[in-house]
Amino acid sequence: MFKNAGSAEIIRSHQKDDLYLSYLRSSISDISQSILGPRRWLSWKKELDVGADLGYFLLTTFAGFQTVGEEYVNIIQVDPTRKSVPSLWRRSFMILFHVGTPYLLQRLLDWFERRLRSPRSHEIPEETRVFLLKCVPVVRNSVTFVHRLHLAAFYLRGLFYHIAKRAAGVQYLKYDIRRQAPDQTLQNSFRILGWLSIAQLCGSLGVKVYQFYMDQRKTKKAFSQSDGLVAEESLEDALMDPRRKCSLCLEERKSTTATPCGHLFCWHCIHEWCLNKPQCPLCREKLQPQLLVFLQNFDPP
Repeated sequence: MFKNAGSAEIIRSHQKDDLYLSYLRSSISDISQSILGPRRWLSWKKELDVGADLGYFLLTTFAGFQTVGEEYVNIIQVDPTRKSVPSLWRRSFMILFHVGTPYLLQRLLDWFERRLRSPRSHEIPEETRVFLLKCVPVVRNSVTFVHRLHLAAFYLRGLFYHIAKRAAGVQYLKYDIRRQAPDQTLQNSFRILGWLSIAQLCGSLGVKVYQFYMDQRKTKKAFSQSDGLVAEESLEDALMDPRRKCSLCLEERKSTTATPCGHLFCWHCIHEWCLNKPQCPLCREKLQPQLLVFLQNFDPP
């Protein structure tokens, strides 16, 4: 007997898939690092991770098989009619959307930010250029916000865990031999979690909007002319080179510290991060606090 898959089964399925994907990415990274060397491996790491994800889903979903996680909880993918498995084009669209869209969007934003900071962008008015540079992190935060909002909607309704599955209309059914009734207590717990997630998102959105508003006021003050001069210090803050910025606190790095994978953070930020989560915040490589390297005489005066 087939019935709608519950939120718990779908979450366990994706957790299992994420576990195998992490193992696959790590294995490919180790092989690539030994063949290409650390420098080339770092420059191609994102592409290698995308290739690992794409290979995993091509061998499972695209080929018409269950993923390891789906087989683990005994659920299958179905199309919107819930009477047949998704067609080949629907599965292909879902895989490309799920794997390729985040990578392409990140590459596009990185290219746009580099273009705005390059000497070629001097034909753009300075105030417009600073405004666009301020908009880039807003777009990145908006993508994260949409993803978290979609996750909250999943907790409330329990249908689509990933945006790609919602776009493709792919749902899950579970084969239940014992024909057990759904656990209403568990479903209500997920609904409560969904409403809490929405409340948290609303609070975070309010804080982000307020910070963006204050940054805009600061930028306008930087361009307010006094005796024909621009406030250079404020303008320098507005156009801070991202290479001098810590990815955790989003401010200029202090006591620059390097991870074994080559990323730079503030000492306090990355040390606190490692105590809670022993992996690099950017590339997710395993990381222990004793492996951090404090760079002396690296920070500008």
